[in-house]
Amino acid sequence: MNRILSCTALALVLLSPLSVAEELYRYVDNNGVVVLDRQVPPQFVGNGYEVLDSNGRVKQVIPAAPTPEEREARRLALEAQKKQDAEDATLLRLYSSLADLDRAQGRQVQQFENQIASARASIAELQQERETLRSQAANHERAGRAVDQAILDQLATVDAETRRQEQRIERKQAEIAAVRADYAAQRERLAFLLGVELPAQP
Repeated sequence: MNRILSCTALALVLLSPLSVAEELYRYVDNNGVVVLDRQVPPQFVGNGYEVLDSNGRVKQVIPAAPTPEEREARRLALEAQKKQDAEDATLLRLYSSLADLDRAQGRQVQQFENQIASARASIAELQQERETLRSQAANHERAGRAVDQAILDQLATVDAETRRQEQRIERKQAEIAAVRADYAAQRERLAFLLGVELPAQP
C-alpha cells in the first residue's frame, strides 16, 4: 500500500506544471525590438532566434537564414574550393617534388628559347638577303636605270618576313615570362601541399 502511494506521489510531482521546463524564444521583430515569447512567429523565423530554458539561459542559437547575396557568395566559394582541389590533385599527380617541377619548367623555357634562337637566325639570313637586294638596286640606280620591280617586291617580302620573325621573338619572350610566373605560383603551392620549405628558385 505504501509503495502504491509513493508511486502515485512521484507521478503527481512529475506531472506538476512546476516541474516541466518551459522553453522561451527570444527574437527581434520588424521594429528592432527584442521579444521574449513562447513561440516565434513564422515571419520572424528567418531572422534567427535564441531558445532559452526556464531560467533564461540560452540553450540554442538558431542563426538567421542566409541572404541571396550570402548564398551566392557561398556557392562561389564552394566552386572555387572545388577548382582548387582539382588543381592541387593535378599538381601532385604531375610532380612528386619541387625538383620535378623545376625540370619541367626548364624544358618548357628551353623550347621557347630554341624558337627564339631560330627566329634570330632567320633574321640574320634575311638581313644578308636584304643587303644583296639593296646592292642590286644600287647598281641599277648607278647605271641610271629604274630598279626592277622584282627587286622591290623581294625587298618588301624580306622586310615583312623580318617583322614577322621579330614579332615571333616578342611573343616567345612573353610566353617565357608567363611560364615562369605560372611555375612560380605552382612551385609555391606545391611546397605548401608537400609541407616543405620553399627554397630559392634556381
